[in-house]
Amino acid sequence: MPDPVRAAFLSALPKNPPDGFSRLYFGSEFCFWRFPAASQILQARAWAQSAGWGFTLVTPVVGEDERLRLDTLLRVVVPELARGDEVVISDWGVLPSLRQRRDDLEIVLGRTLSGQKRGPRIVDLDLSDEQTDYFRQGSWYSRSAVDFLVEQGIRRVELDNLLQGLAALPEPLCGSLHTPYAMVTSSRNCPFRPANTRGSCPAPCGELFTLQAGDTDSLLYQDGNTQFLRNEQLPEHPTELGIDRLVHHLQEPC
Repeated sequence: MPDPVRAAFLSALPKNPPDGFSRLYFGSEFCFWRFPAASQILQARAWAQSAGWGFTLVTPVVGEDERLRLDTLLRVVVPELARGDEVVISDWGVLPSLRQRRDDLEIVLGRTLSGQKRGPRIVDLDLSDEQTDYFRQGSWYSRSAVDFLVEQGIRRVELDNLLQGLAALPEPLCGSLHTPYAMVTSSRNCPFRPANTRGSCPAPCGELFTLQAGDTDSLLYQDGNTQFLRNEQLPEHPTELGIDRLVHHLQEPC
């Protein structure tokens, strides 16, 4: 099997594309207020095209007010996307507006919807083989779940690189594995965003700090409304797990 292709998740675009990558991930997974403007998205897509890269727009988790605002932005962006471009959804509420505008659009299921078992304490549990396999899976491993995704026209799912390892995805799904930051938990209540703030957010996002719990050796990284762990160890044979793409976060996750 060929090695997985490599994608770069960037929020700030360098003048020269980094070597070894063939796709740009651009947008925001967890926070609507960090999602770029339409003009920035189109500039990023043009940057990817000039580099000869594919383009993947990543959309965030949304509430109803945010969904309506995102829908307004997507009216501008979605018609400009071409064959081979993708949109990652981190919230099922975004899917109808995308399908309404483009029934040919390549939709990818974001890692916020993967249903993976994420806590770092799992690696310290005394588990049977059956229990270990369970903790390596997520929401899309049963045949009924796979059939549902296929009915929705979705075959690619984004995954976190779990400390306890990963189970192989069932066919016909394929996976994109994010590295080195694996999501642990996320909240709509950001500790940095002042209450009743509207419009752009003054919070100091992108400034990671670490958290240490007494019952695990794993550090947690807080960035905005989301906590991550850092796992540099990739699976030895990712393609055997159905993973044909590695998504490298070259900057802080967003």
